[in-house]
Amino acid sequence: MKMQKQQKGEYGYPSYERKRVVIRTAAYFLISIAVFLLGYFSTGKKENLLTIVAVLGLLPSSKSLVSVVMYFKIPKFSEKVYQEVSRQEGAVPVLYSMYLTSYKANFPINCFAVRGNHLIGYTEFAACDAAACEEHIQGILKQNSVKNVTIKIFYEKARFTERLAQLQALEPGKKEAEILTLLCDISL
Repeated sequence: MKMQKQQKGEYGYPSYERKRVVIRTAAYFLISIAVFLLGYFSTGKKENLLTIVAVLGLLPSSKSLVSVVMYFKIPKFSEKVYQEVSRQEGAVPVLYSMYLTSYKANFPINCFAVRGNHLIGYTEFAACDAAACEEHIQGILKQNSVKNVTIKIFYEKARFTERLAQLQALEPGKKEAEILTLLCDISL
């Protein structure tokens, strides 16, 4: 069964990437184990050059394992929310299934929409601190010289879709692509 390639910002991306990272990590560890066993069976002892190569091969394996842990921390995003919002997005650029990471907290956001200088988001997760998320995004935008962007994260889907409808009437801005790229950069 072939997995359908997905890009960051598409609805099924976290689960696709989780599978991909798990397979990659398993392959890395298997290669290191195979190199170690090859050295052990060819020399009859553990003290050989291939053992060093196998141990060094554990470095990228371990780094990849950290990614596996992070992807398993991402909660399952509701497909129902995706279906409802995707019917209403129109010409407004929207990103789905975003898991923003920061030094203090992580923020699961179902979707972001941006139009002009307005960025809105919706999260179905009560544990997500919307104010801290807005502050984090504002700081990232400021670091990248993107100023005067209004950010609002909603917990209520009705208020989000109402605001999304209002954004339809606004003219597209010059910063939209840059804002979407920055959101993808700070998201898993």
